Amino acid sequence: MPTFSQIDRCFSKPVIPVFSEVPCGNDALCKASCVILQGASISELPKVLESLEQPPLDHLRLLVHIDLIPGLENNDAGLEYLAGLGKIDGVVTVHQHLTRAAKRLGMLSILRTFLSDSRALERGLKVAGSAKPDVVECLPAAAAVKVAADMKKSRIPHIAGGLCRTEADVQETIASGYLAVTSTSPKLWEINV
Repeated sequence: MPTFSQIDRCFSKPVIPVFSEVPCGNDALCKASCVILQGASISELPKVLESLEQPPLDHLRLLVHIDLIPGLENNDAGLEYLAGLGKIDGVVTVHQHLTRAAKRLGMLSILRTFLSDSRALERGLKVAGSAKPDVVECLPAAAAVKVAADMKKSRIPHIAGGLCRTEADVQETIASGYLAVTSTSPKLWEINV
């Protein structure tokens, strides 16, 4: 089961790059502490893992969005497959049962929740309280900032993502209490020092 120090190491930089294939020659990616893979197919996983095992990317912790990997079932068997690959440190999912299963396999579990309105916030907090993921990811970040005080009450570490377009957006999100911001924008990856 992941410890707080593992969570701290994973989210020690303000921006978590999100990609579907390892971007070649992107120095900003090297500055991250952790990355999220989403959208690559199951057949592309070995190539991605091989890329992330080579310097200068070999220090990165890898999280896989299990719900967004074509060809991979988002169930216990899919989790066991990912855990068996070795390099994968954790999973992102919207399914609470997968967060529990990931934790049983010693993987970091991140429960993604969408903040579309007050009811979605209440439901997200209730689900997180029941599922007890290691981390909750709130989307979009612009809404996450507005409900940061509510998220802190859950006592579960949280990150945010979606619709962060500028360094100021990232800074505001971090200042409101989120550990990090997930982003597909290589421009925002540059914020990591």
